[in-house]
Amino acid sequence: MIYKTIGKKIQKAREEAGLSQEELSSRLGYTQAALSNYELGKRRLYLPNIEQIARELNKPLSYFLEESIKPVPSEQKENQDDILSEIMTLLSEMPAEEKVYLLEYIKWRRDRLR
Repeated sequence: MIYKTIGKKIQKAREEAGLSQEELSSRLGYTQAALSNYELGKRRLYLPNIEQIARELNKPLSYFLEESIKPVPSEQKENQDDILSEIMTLLSEMPAEEKVYLLEYIKWRRDRLR
């Protein structure tokens, strides 16, 4: 769902810039089909992809990510702040390669929950 929302924003920003999919994909080094799939939300977007697209379309990264992330109700936020604080403490104690492994696991879990 989040990929569709971001994809629509990419399409909107591309059209506002007066670029065709072919022109933008060429600038980004992607195939036109890949860009089309991003815009349709059919292909996973990674943060570096979104950053590259944002730079090419002269939009802030937040343009693509805001409203794509659901706000957390205030009562849940306080509890989540405690959890995030503990996670950050534990992460700071881990070796770099374990952090990469953990990041991949978190992405895998996130994708399974969608």
